[in-house]
Amino acid sequence: MLSNLRSEFMLDSDIHYLNHGSFGACPREVFEDYQNWQRILEKNPIDYYTRQLKGLFGKEASGPLEKARTELAEFVNADSEGMIFTPNVTVALNAIANSIQLQENDEVLTTDHEYGTIVATWARKCKQSNAILRKVEIDLPMPTQAEFVEHFWNEVTPRTKVILISHITSATALVLPVKDICTRARQAGIVTVIDGAHAVGQINLDVRDINADFYTSNCHKWLLTPKGTGFLHVHPNQRETFEPLVISWAEINQPSFALRHEMWGTRDMAGFLSIPAALKFREKHNWEIRNSESRALLYEHRIAFASAFERELICDESWLAQIASVLLPLETNLADLWRYLWEDHQIEAMITRWRDEPIIRLSHNAYNTRDELDLLLQTILAYPKL
Repeated sequence: MLSNLRSEFMLDSDIHYLNHGSFGACPREVFEDYQNWQRILEKNPIDYYTRQLKGLFGKEASGPLEKARTELAEFVNADSEGMIFTPNVTVALNAIANSIQLQENDEVLTTDHEYGTIVATWARKCKQSNAILRKVEIDLPMPTQAEFVEHFWNEVTPRTKVILISHITSATALVLPVKDICTRARQAGIVTVIDGAHAVGQINLDVRDINADFYTSNCHKWLLTPKGTGFLHVHPNQRETFEPLVISWAEINQPSFALRHEMWGTRDMAGFLSIPAALKFREKHNWEIRNSESRALLYEHRIAFASAFERELICDESWLAQIASVLLPLETNLADLWRYLWEDHQIEAMITRWRDEPIIRLSHNAYNTRDELDLLLQTILAYPKL
């Protein structure tokens, strides 16, 4: 195995950080690059916004912001002209909901594995339009990928206007076959919105191949960038009608498509400018190998966790990337267990619930060790209220 990279990160040495999926850790050298861009801003804000970020007040986009956009687009195989930098997926999905026009009785079709705030956003959108948000129930354990697609598509009706689905689900950590869904939806004239919050940096993401109308992801999770860096890719078919979430001088200056949606007045872009540094860090440290090693450890431990809790595995490995969810004993008090892990053992772990099932979501990254996963299991088994 490759050497552990804990020393490259800024994590407190006293904690066991096993929840990279919620808020990823940023390497020290990437964070320093981020801070350097902030220092450049403060040395001369006018120069920064009007010259160094060349293109913000003109029609031709260039400079470090476009370098970051181009490198990220190449990394995810996307059209850079359709790449919009957003603070996170939540903002991006609000922008999409704000722009899409729904009529009374139109349907937005999703699953019951989606992230809560995203469901709330689209429930509000549907309420405002007298449209219908409908969840397809996907029971555990998961079927085959083909069976999933057929089950989901059987719920599509002539009223289905939008499909809203995660690439990797939050609570259950499942990698859904979104390409197959998008292919069928495009043939049927249905708009696809993919919540890829956990995808970029965790899996080999190919935006062109998925071919969604809207694809959004958070770079500050698995891509290792500073917090507040995400992206939204808008398909060429949607760009002409896609409305900015924030109206700014871009409505007058009419710069590039991306800048029209990114110009929110005075805004610190340092996190986005540090994306090339994060990509360089990953390349330097053989990140694909590290991801593979982390997955092997994770898959081994999820079996041990499920066996110890006497619970069924929720899926086979074909559904998984670098996070995996395991069912906890039904009687588990989630709030108490979460406090116990942190207050008594300084373990950060994702404890959540899906339907009525208590879940622990395991994750492993290059700064984690096998011993930490073993410690997590032994600590839970020693929990007096289990």
